[in-house]
Formats: sequence, C-alpha cells, structure tokens
Amino acid sequence: MAKPAKEVLLDPLPRRPWRTVEREPERVSAVVLAAHLCMTRQNVARLTAEGILERTSAGYLMDDSRRRYIRHLREEYRKSPRASADADLQRHKARLLEMKVARQERETILVSEHEEFLDDVLGLTLTHLGGWPARISGPDLALRRKAEILINELRTDIANHCQRLADELERNEPK
Repeated sequence: MAKPAKEVLLDPLPRRPWRTVEREPERVSAVVLAAHLCMTRQNVARLTAEGILERTSAGYLMDDSRRRYIRHLREEYRKSPRASADADLQRHKARLLEMKVARQERETILVSEHEEFLDDVLGLTLTHLGGWPARISGPDLALRRKAEILINELRTDIANHCQRLADELERNEPK
C-alpha cells in the first residue's frame, strides 16, 4: 500500500502597510512595453506617434506609459457611442423603475384610467342634469322650459371653459 503524500503548507506572505518606496523609474523597450500592455510593438509605435505614449532616449518609462495608456482607454470609452448608449439605457431603466414604483404606490395612474374615470363621472353628471328640469318643474311646463334653458347654458359654459383649458394645454405642450 502506498503512503499518502505529505501535505506542504506555505506560510502566507507577511502583510506590510503600503508605503512609498523611492526607486529609479523602470525604463523598458517597446517590445517589453508591448508585452506588458498586451499589444504589438507596432501598436506601441502608433500610440507613441499619436502622442499617447512618450519615449525617452533610454526607452519607455513603464509606470508612466501604463498610466497614459489607461487614461487613453478611459477617454476612448467616454467618447464611444456605446458609452453614450449605455448611459441612455441606464437613465431609461431608472425612469421606468421610478414610474413603476409610483404606480404601485398609487401616486400615478395611466392616462386611459383617468379618461375612463372622467367619462364615467361626467356622463353621470350630465345624465342627472338633463333630468333635473322635469324633476323640479312637475306639471308646470313653463318652469321646465326655463330650467332646460338654464341647464343648456350651464353645459355650454362648462364645455367652453374645458375647450379653453385644452387649447392652453396644447399651446404650452413641448414640441
């Protein structure tokens, strides 16, 4: 029977607080920098020609070149149409979520629900107003005609006022 393999435990690296270490900046060639940034030497040359990376007589400064390349990538992302589309999508999703929450909390209702409610209330009101002259006049036909004229004037005034409100809303509507 074979003996079980010995388990080897490694001590973890001691934790040290971050501290600034004064050191000489590391200068590297275009090939080494390209490998570090996961690109080709030709791409490093193109970025240098565009002024994104900076070459000194002794080569590229590794830390400086890395920072410059990261800054370049961030700027390119901000300029891209996809970044703009992503931001628009996030705003749209947030707005939809706000609308959903407001509806669930009964702070808002659909326009169709509002219109249905108004149709019901106004229909009931107009029906009862139309029967009012007959109810109050009894057998007196002259009083009934006077009441019908008053009700018609009232309905006309209400309709004209609603039309003025609708015209004002239409004028103030954003184009």
